[in-house]
Amino acid sequence: MRPILSTFLFFTYLFSQENNTQQDSVLQSAEMEPDTTTEMPTPMSNVDPDESVNQVLTSVPLGLDSGYKGFAWGSPSGSTISTIFTPIANIDTASTDQSFTGMLGLDSVKVKYSFADSGFWKAEIDFLIDENEVERLISIFRRLEKNISQVYGAPRTTKQQESGPSNTYSDIFDQKYSTAFYRSKWNIAPAVVELYLNASILHPLTDLPIFSDNHKVLKLVYYNPDYMHSSQPVPEPENLPSIFDIY
Repeated sequence: MRPILSTFLFFTYLFSQENNTQQDSVLQSAEMEPDTTTEMPTPMSNVDPDESVNQVLTSVPLGLDSGYKGFAWGSPSGSTISTIFTPIANIDTASTDQSFTGMLGLDSVKVKYSFADSGFWKAEIDFLIDENEVERLISIFRRLEKNISQVYGAPRTTKQQESGPSNTYSDIFDQKYSTAFYRSKWNIAPAVVELYLNASILHPLTDLPIFSDNHKVLKLVYYNPDYMHSSQPVPEPENLPSIFDIY
């Protein structure tokens, strides 16, 4: 009788161990299984329709037919301009312009938004350049012109004028200048894009210039002629004396 009881207890022990092992395996599998429970989406009935429309509109970039970098033509002065540039305090309290500074591609720039009576009409970009060689300034102009042309095609009109003195001169009081005037224009109705270079650089350079500063202006302008309206009265023409009253 005792051998039979021992055998029965032995098999009972084995069955208990097997059952515990299966339970442990199930628990481990449950802990390793990733949680596939997802949050149910908010029903559309709980979404404000106006908020959805505004999110869609702000995500759509506006072209030059509507404004400059999403800021609409005709926006009133004082409007908030959304930009990554750093604002510049307006020293002229009578001016409605808003100015910013930052990097535009490879170049350091100052951007000015101008307002007329009809609202925003022009974005004027000044390139802050340290070059004092006419050839380098022309090279920058051509780089910008090429980049713009890749977007809007070849310019509709171009003007190019250059002049320069000889490399040396003997009279220190007869200092000469190299000059360059370049202007390219694109018509992207209803807007106009113009790139402008005007430079006058002392050549050769000297430690004792008669005129202390070189003149160099490089601008890129986006404007909409439809909003070039001003209420300022046009000055009346001056009545000039007759030539016979002078001689």
